[in-house]
Amino acid sequence: MTVESAVLLGLSMAVAAGTGLLLVGTPARWLADTADAEAVTGSRAFRPVLLVLAGIVIAGLAAFLVPVGPDWTAIAPGSGTEFVPPSLSTLDLVLMALVLGTTAGATPVLVVADLVVRRLPDRIMYPLIGVFVLACGLGIGLGSSTSWWFGLVGAVCGLLLFGGLHLLGRALHRPTMGLGDVKLAVVVAGVSALISPWAPALVLVVTMLVAGVWAIVAGVRAGSLHRTTIAFGPAMLTGLWVGSVSARFVL
Repeated sequence: MTVESAVLLGLSMAVAAGTGLLLVGTPARWLADTADAEAVTGSRAFRPVLLVLAGIVIAGLAAFLVPVGPDWTAIAPGSGTEFVPPSLSTLDLVLMALVLGTTAGATPVLVVADLVVRRLPDRIMYPLIGVFVLACGLGIGLGSSTSWWFGLVGAVCGLLLFGGLHLLGRALHRPTMGLGDVKLAVVVAGVSALISPWAPALVLVVTMLVAGVWAIVAGVRAGSLHRTTIAFGPAMLTGLWVGSVSARFVL
């Protein structure tokens, strides 16, 4: 393991730990609803220590598998000149750790909240989006990696795709994507594209597979596939991490 990889790993896990501790200690604040807070904290899934540890593990795995050197090259047509993007600078490493750590640390809490009360709270989602956009802005302006552009483009594509599905559902009066899912799509698409420019495609495939299997199981248990709805957030977050860390091996 290189020094850069070790720094990214350590910082990401530290940020994930801080994020997880903050969230498990303040559910009433980020849920902003007494009934929802009681439902979440009273559920079997809300186990603060395990949630924090899960976030740390996710951050560690993601950071360990993120390439700190260039993971793609381009060859100019005709001349045969190969373009190799620069490796991550110190600033890039810090910003990447901030994005990975906050997203990973929030992931277990978001999964529990969406499963229990079908909510992806704004008081978690907006800060995550803010951290991501700020990191991309600083990375583009002051960093050396081209990954920040991929992340920003990925976030915009996620917003357009899932935002379009949300608007289509409203126009047709059909249940599709909630606004929470649209906000999460910005984070999922952006972070996955930041890890690898090819990752969003694999993330989408994994997300749809997880959601499809989950919907079938839920429909069979409920005795009706037609009227079954599921919390889509956990599927998206599963797709984010499984797809992102697998992209460099699969694509």
